[in-house]
Amino acid sequence: MFRIVFLFSSLLATTSADAIELQFTQVSGRGQVVDIRNAGDGSDRLFLVEQSGRVWILEDGSVLDTPFLDIRNRVTSGGERGLLSIAFAPDHAASGFFYVWYTDQSGDTVLSRFSVSADPDLADANSEDEILMVPQPFSNHNGGRLLFGMDGYLYLGLGDGGSANDPQGNAQNLNTLLGKIIRIDVDPEHQTYAIPADNPYVGVPNADNEIWASGLRNPWRMSFDRATGDLYIADVGQGTTEEVNFQPFGSAGGENYGWNVMEGSQCFQGQNCNLPGLTLPVAEYSHSLGCSVTGGEVYRGNAYPDLAGVYLYGDYCSGRIWGLSREGDDWQAIQLATTDFSIVTFGEGEDGSVYVSAQGDGIYLISDGPVVPESVFHINAGLNDAWFNPVTAGQGFFVIVFPLIKKIFLSWFTYEIERPDASIMAQLGEPGHRWLTAFGDYADDEAVLDIEITSGGVFDAPDPMPAQSPDGTITIRFSACNAGTIVYDIPSINRQGVVPIERIALDNVPLCEELAAMGE
Repeated sequence: MFRIVFLFSSLLATTSADAIELQFTQVSGRGQVVDIRNAGDGSDRLFLVEQSGRVWILEDGSVLDTPFLDIRNRVTSGGERGLLSIAFAPDHAASGFFYVWYTDQSGDTVLSRFSVSADPDLADANSEDEILMVPQPFSNHNGGRLLFGMDGYLYLGLGDGGSANDPQGNAQNLNTLLGKIIRIDVDPEHQTYAIPADNPYVGVPNADNEIWASGLRNPWRMSFDRATGDLYIADVGQGTTEEVNFQPFGSAGGENYGWNVMEGSQCFQGQNCNLPGLTLPVAEYSHSLGCSVTGGEVYRGNAYPDLAGVYLYGDYCSGRIWGLSREGDDWQAIQLATTDFSIVTFGEGEDGSVYVSAQGDGIYLISDGPVVPESVFHINAGLNDAWFNPVTAGQGFFVIVFPLIKKIFLSWFTYEIERPDASIMAQLGEPGHRWLTAFGDYADDEAVLDIEITSGGVFDAPDPMPAQSPDGTITIRFSACNAGTIVYDIPSINRQGVVPIERIALDNVPLCEELAAMGE
């Protein structure tokens, strides 16, 4: 159970929050942008999604003259309808695929896949493959945002269908996608999409298998923390309360965020709130401070250390911007700025920078004081340490960096979660434990390593097996001196996945930060 601390005045801020002075530097004058994304392809381009049906590219400080995509002839735009989101496939640099979510000419919402043309700055508008169509009973709450998770699946947040008070009861009805987050596999080999086998309602009678989470009114915007894989969901309230919900990385899904039984942490219009398993928000604010929450991003750049790990979000009506941070099970929201912006969306650059879109005003870079350029994190010998997976207990890692030859050695092992009694002699390699080793080159913040499964992967194997070379690959990325992500693909044992890593101890962090600042 999370404990929530709601602080909404900078007078109540902690010392570190007092030191934060948000500034906003305009990078584009386009005032109808409802989503800001990057392609994750190393190009550092920002893609600006215009509600009317166009996507523009912001590159090197200027918006290109020709839109990346123009589908205005297919989009119904106005109010809460329009071209609402874009997401680039994890392999976009190779495949050229990307996905969009828009309101079509019939007033329904459509998820489609497109591909780029021979020019990477120009999409092929004729390449559209419709993946999913969701009928919309009303014109509002067309919802959400498209996101690819660390697991490679596509997540999409949908509103409850609109009107007010959820008149059709969609958010609590598992037989409709409205009022939900869905999770689907959009690999083109499936033509449209497939259902991940571990989705929470697979095999449940009268439940749509696409559903990942329920109980949402209008999730305007959701985002993943690029360092941890945690999911933040801002859900627009009805008459009294705006809320931010949280789903930790490693969740099995199935969370019910309460609407329309709850509005925020309170019972909605006298309904019975004694439903089991409701997940309460980690932050909320009343309509005395705003009227429509706009979800943001977790800052994971390195230019502004005081913002590190802070989730930035705002309100469309009041222009307030808050920072949400977590210490253990305690959450604290601090108001960081009051602006004149009608805040429509936030977005994240490939370098970790965070932007905000103000309706009618343009796109602004958010900084903590004067603008400092983001720099790529550099792997260095200060990362040498013991690490662990904070999500799945019992998984440890040793990292050794060899800066002279630009290589990394990684060992990945399992260990006993409970400390044995002091009278029990420790034995390295208890039955069933695993040990993988990996070695390879690194550049900047990333290393791609070949895996070898030592002794068949089991310490006590009676007949040690010679290691295949390689058994698979591990890609390790560091976003900071105490945060990294491991993506693994081991075909020899049919295992793939993503895990976050953190240090067991922080004694080497100052050395790492010093070396990273030097680019070494």
